[in-house]
Amino acid sequence: MDHSNSRLVDRGEIDAALLAVKGLTPERVRQLLFSGDGFMINARPYGEFIARWYASLSSPYLRAEAADSFAQAYLTEIADIPHAEHLGALMSTESKRHVLEYIAETAAGKDLDDWAASPERPLSQKQLEGWKKISRQLRGLSFP
Repeated sequence: MDHSNSRLVDRGEIDAALLAVKGLTPERVRQLLFSGDGFMINARPYGEFIARWYASLSSPYLRAEAADSFAQAYLTEIADIPHAEHLGALMSTESKRHVLEYIAETAAGKDLDDWAASPERPLSQKQLEGWKKISRQLRGLSFP
């Protein structure tokens, strides 16, 4: 396995490590990041890398996938980072909240209206109303 990403993080070259994983899936980033054993010696740069990489993700779905891959690392590989458990829990809950907010927003979006109004009717009026109902319900929730 390629240890170059973990070596960059070990050396504190976080910008280079971030560039090296651009476009990779969260699971692949996790594999590369923890392919060496540097995190057992000094977890701090690993925590910095994860926080910065996670913050760079713009898609709520990708952030949720990343949180699923990395929140557990705060309990295992990088548990010795100060407040690690809190950081992992925050990442996990924040990502879920953002996905639900995004779904609430897009479930009542213009594309659904357009599909229901299209002559081909790929979305029925009943389906459209169902999505709008889901959107209203999600918007009415108080997320933790």
